[in-house]
Amino acid sequence: MSPTSDGGGIRAVSRAWQVLRAFTPERMSLTLTDLVRETGLPRTTVLRLVETLAGEGLVESGRDGRVRVGTSLIAFAAFADTAWTVPPASLARMRALAAETGETVSLYVREGTGRVVVGQAPSPNTLRHVVEPGDVLTMSVGSAAYVLLSLEPPEERELLFARIAAESDGDAEALRAGTEAAAERGWCVTHGEREPGNSGLAVPVPFPGDDAPARPPVLAVGGPTVRFTEDKIPGFVLAVRRCAEDIARTGLPPALY
Repeated sequence: MSPTSDGGGIRAVSRAWQVLRAFTPERMSLTLTDLVRETGLPRTTVLRLVETLAGEGLVESGRDGRVRVGTSLIAFAAFADTAWTVPPASLARMRALAAETGETVSLYVREGTGRVVVGQAPSPNTLRHVVEPGDVLTMSVGSAAYVLLSLEPPEERELLFARIAAESDGDAEALRAGTEAAAERGWCVTHGEREPGNSGLAVPVPFPGDDAPARPPVLAVGGPTVRFTEDKIPGFVLAVRRCAEDIARTGLPPALY
């Protein structure tokens, strides 16, 4: 039996994760029907998964029949916070960059065919780019995606282009072109690719030699396209690069090493 078949362990873990991901800060209590709708899994499968997760304390079923997050997640949350918190000095530097540029500053790493926000300093402006730490964004478009892909070994990029394009109904050729341009320049700016009216500019966080983290991160600024005018781009590139160099010295979340 294949490990990804209906009876395989890998699929069971994936399905359990689907159930857990159905909960959000706005939805900490769900009915079985809610979970079936959110996961798209058969009711009997969801019921078995809930029983298993409840046995591990990851969820709990109340007398009212609703399912809630369980107490075992407290320890996971504390561990995740320790593992993924941006060091104070690096976060302070990101906040200084947000004040300097007037744009939201985000630190990204690639996770499979997505990019994850692992740290952020919001723009001081009311009109601003809005993402939150933990958000998973597409790798099919956007400056941060192209720079992240440019940091991958050339022999692995083609496989990634195909996977990302297939999963997002994207254009592998456009991905290739954007990545090659980012690799050549060492930075990338895009306008309106992920969201109309929004622009982003990204650079790699440089780590020479053996100091490089297991997953290379990129630093980006994002905001309304009207503020990303051609005359501002060179200054943005210099400012973001200086910040990235400082962050390489002040450190990244421990989980990246």
